[in-house]
Amino acid sequence: MRNSSENGYSIRQVIELTGASEFLLRSWENRYSAFHPRRTKTGRRRYLEVDVLRARALVLLTSRGARVGQVATLSLAQLQALIERQEVREPGTSDPPLVQEIVSAASQYKWHEARSAILREKDRLQPIQWIHRLLTPLVTEMARQADSGRLSIAQERILSATIKESLFTGSAGKVVRLPRFKKPRIVFGTPEGDHHDLGLTIGAFIAREMGAETLFLGSHIPKRELSEVSLRFHATHLVLTSTASKKMGAREDYLQYLHFLDHHLDPKITLWLGGRNAVKDPVHLKRSFQIFDSFQDFEEEVRKCLE
Repeated sequence: MRNSSENGYSIRQVIELTGASEFLLRSWENRYSAFHPRRTKTGRRRYLEVDVLRARALVLLTSRGARVGQVATLSLAQLQALIERQEVREPGTSDPPLVQEIVSAASQYKWHEARSAILREKDRLQPIQWIHRLLTPLVTEMARQADSGRLSIAQERILSATIKESLFTGSAGKVVRLPRFKKPRIVFGTPEGDHHDLGLTIGAFIAREMGAETLFLGSHIPKRELSEVSLRFHATHLVLTSTASKKMGAREDYLQYLHFLDHHLDPKITLWLGGRNAVKDPVHLKRSFQIFDSFQDFEEEVRKCLE
């Protein structure tokens, strides 16, 4: 895992990164002492990078049939060695071919293909079968490839968003592929090390409900990957929200991150900026940009783009 925050991970971030539920994390901690998170002054848990890796390993092993009581107290090295032994003993049997097909599509930024495959399987199977036969091994394989570096942060986020979206999509039917000239096409993300994405999530919901084509990457996105994804998505707009300073865990100064995007994004992409840092810092960019301090203003700008 790369670029962990120096302040550690909240339980919400661990849930997002591992696929484990809050109930499981607390159970593994209280019953088996699998983790030893430190506490903030307000009593909130903060997990270390090794805790996140252990949680991912436990999710993978228990999904393959291991009893948590037998593996929860093992070290990270022992857990990883056990996973490797299973993969050597059962080559190619841990995941169905469709899982590899979907992950491969995500690694090539072919999110439409990944989404279509997931939804076709959802139509074919009963809901619970779909969860167990496809989504569970898919989430496990996604985490494994992300840990090994075969999936980038952005690729993992795209696939995670696709999986979440599929849970709330009633039926695959005919997957509609919007033409590339459809406007606006909006990418949503926060700078690397900034894990605050609630406002970003609300903005993405507003834009999507209004009819824009959206790609929600969420928090903690490296600038080079954000630039590449925006290019591959044929984005017309990039929404960037920033609330965390470098002292609060951001990878670099907000303006440095912003100026990198300004120099590496397609010149036609407009930057829409929000969050504490966007309002506080004076911005001078080569490209068209706008700073929002309310959802009402953002909604009005999206409406103008749709007219």
